[in-house]
Amino acid sequence: MMSDSIQQKILVLRFSALGDVALTVPVIKAFLAANKDVSLVMASERHCAGLFSGIDRLEFEGFDLKAEFKGFIGIFRIFNFLRKKYQFSMVADLHGVIRTHVLRFLFEASRRKTEVINKGRIEKYALVRKDNKIFRPLPHATERYADVFKRLGFMINFPQVDEVDRDTVTVKGTKHTISMQASNPVVKIGFAPFAKHATKMYPLDRFKEIVQFFDRAPYQLYFFGGKGAERLLLADWEGHFSRAVPMSSTSSIADELEIMQEMQAMVTMDSANMHLASLVNVPVISLWGPTHPYAGFYGFRQDPLNAVQVNLSCRPCSVFGNTTCWRGDHACMEQITPAMVEEKLLELLKRVKNR
Repeated sequence: MMSDSIQQKILVLRFSALGDVALTVPVIKAFLAANKDVSLVMASERHCAGLFSGIDRLEFEGFDLKAEFKGFIGIFRIFNFLRKKYQFSMVADLHGVIRTHVLRFLFEASRRKTEVINKGRIEKYALVRKDNKIFRPLPHATERYADVFKRLGFMINFPQVDEVDRDTVTVKGTKHTISMQASNPVVKIGFAPFAKHATKMYPLDRFKEIVQFFDRAPYQLYFFGGKGAERLLLADWEGHFSRAVPMSSTSSIADELEIMQEMQAMVTMDSANMHLASLVNVPVISLWGPTHPYAGFYGFRQDPLNAVQVNLSCRPCSVFGNTTCWRGDHACMEQITPAMVEEKLLELLKRVKNR
């Protein structure tokens, strides 16, 4: 229920990839914390609903963009649905694609104030182009999201911390305590070997070597992935490794977040699971190939030292990993050895244990 003190309602637009939508969550929470008299309507894809459960003063509207709300007709249906159901004064476009450009134009015609994300396309191109790269860290995606709200005239500040607090995290409004004391010697590690684009994935046979290294006490192994073929492969791994804990094939995002929060660490690609783990403050060892943390899509508040990557003059060659290898040998991933990942994970677990 919305408080009587709510004075403004803002529509937030962010569709597309799960990881990109997940990166809006810390921004939205920081915005709502700083603006007690404002509520938000989050318009996104239906499968992202679990990311926003339990957030006070936020209403989620999910749309199936491949069926009922497909194409330009679907855009007008989204517009009419939102216009009729909600009375909001502003629109924050955190996506900046044709769909949201059209929606923003329609809402502007309805006398709503709007702002759109500055994606920094030119500087990102300079980072990934083949020749004369400008190799420098770019603003993080959360900074670009926050800037949209600032240009709408609102204050938004992320809490300043030197280190993420791992004592308690919140999922579905419930606090859980993470412990690695002698009374609880089990060390839980999550593994997520998949990514949206194949070029961002570490070879599965070598990833399996990493899992094999930790298939012993005191570790418990959890595997995270998508549906279909990914789930079938992970089910096979669950049957193969003696320390694996079976996961349900019907787990929702909210369910997986609840499981992730019990991990002492995760091993992922540059993928949605890196961002999901970040939402529950789990430290992540992430493997990077054609993409690079400098593009602004590193896990929120993850330690930069936990990124596993090799230095090559051609890296990065892609912002999102949706390109082909210029060299033809995928050296950025092939030159990462299982031992590099194992060593990095052992170092991380030692740090977590000593906190």
